[in-house]
Amino acid sequence: MTELSLQSRPRLAPGCRLSDSNGNQPVLLVPEGALRLNDTGLKITQLCTGNLSLSEIVDRLVVEVSAPDRKKIEQDTINFVTRLHEKRVLDF
Repeated sequence: MTELSLQSRPRLAPGCRLSDSNGNQPVLLVPEGALRLNDTGLKITQLCTGNLSLSEIVDRLVVEVSAPDRKKIEQDTINFVTRLHEKRVLDF
């Protein structure tokens, strides 16, 4: 398994995609089913395009939510991305 770092560039794994929720709760479609996402999970997942490093994703989240504690946002994001990677939803 690839080791996650702040320089990693997470992206959705093949066969995984965000649903077009049309006002419904966002859903991440995966080969085995679907995962419901809260607002923060959706924001993180939308930024996981492979174009941004994990550090850049955290930077954007800190600005977007006006969070004074970057370290907490960073740790929460790492935990979320790690869980999705373990479920084979994200690659990096």
